[in-house]
Amino acid sequence: MSDRIGPDSTLGNSVQVRADVATLTQSDRQQLARWLADLNLPPKLTPQARQRRRTILLTATAAAIVLIPWTAFLAVTLPERHRAQEWRLTWVGLDIALVAAFAATAWFGWRRRHPVMTTLIVTATLLLCDAWFDVTLSWGGSEQVASIVAAVGVEVPLAILFLIVRHRLDREIIAQAWRDRGLPGDPPPLHRVPLQLREDRAETVPLG
Repeated sequence: MSDRIGPDSTLGNSVQVRADVATLTQSDRQQLARWLADLNLPPKLTPQARQRRRTILLTATAAAIVLIPWTAFLAVTLPERHRAQEWRLTWVGLDIALVAAFAATAWFGWRRRHPVMTTLIVTATLLLCDAWFDVTLSWGGSEQVASIVAAVGVEVPLAILFLIVRHRLDREIIAQAWRDRGLPGDPPPLHRVPLQLREDRAETVPLG
């Protein structure tokens, strides 16, 4: 490959460079993509960024551990019934959040902007929360059947649809990055894809 694209070609006509690249084999193109990606790798994390990353991950781990006994404690100590205050404010506030989430998803989706990846998750989560509280808080009451119908017929299916769309978008973005990186074959499942496609990826992706 080096005999077809020499140092002088990068300083000459870009059209000629493109023509040279077009003559490469698939394996040569993948190798070239890997070389170019290596040249554009982000800098490694600073000690401060690594510390922030560890702090965030340790916080998430500790929260998951602490919530297990706390949830068990609530399960045996909370009363079966409780008279709630600010009932109207609670449900109106949740519906306002849903409206904002739907609007943001539609806005970014129509414009094909990356924040739609976040709003899809937020909207799906709010829909599932709405379905959960609707069904559990109306159980045994006059609104139980309507809440179940709304959850099974609208809220849960719509949340699942949004999650499926998010998953497919993730796969498309990763597949494109995989090809741009010059990696062979198809990318692995999402749960095995690193945050960045590079050898020392664990030390290069900041959180926070």
